[in-house]
Amino acid sequence: MPNVTVGCKIVNGVILAHQGKRVTLAGAKSSRIIGGYGMTEVDKDFFEAWCKANADSALLSANLIFAQDRASLADGKAKEQADVKSGFEPINPEKPVPGVSAEAYEGKAA
Repeated sequence: MPNVTVGCKIVNGVILAHQGKRVTLAGAKSSRIIGGYGMTEVDKDFFEAWCKANADSALLSANLIFAQDRASLADGKAKEQADVKSGFEPINPEKPVPGVSAEAYEGKAA
């Protein structure tokens, strides 16, 4: 069976489950990261079936996971999508989130 290379931007990866089969995708903490995506070889038929059954998943619509037929194409897509945010990025203390001041972040707030 042919495989696809799946990129996953979720930090610790994701477990995809479909029809009794489970596949663990490497995340952004894996040993092979391109553009913030961990790369995993996955059975093409399984991934396509999972995508069809989960077409409304935020993982797909937010480009947090994607697949390409060749590793080189997946690497290129990951580089193109390097700016995609997963929501798990660390907070930048120089630019805290709305409602949080830098002083509060440093423990200086009253």
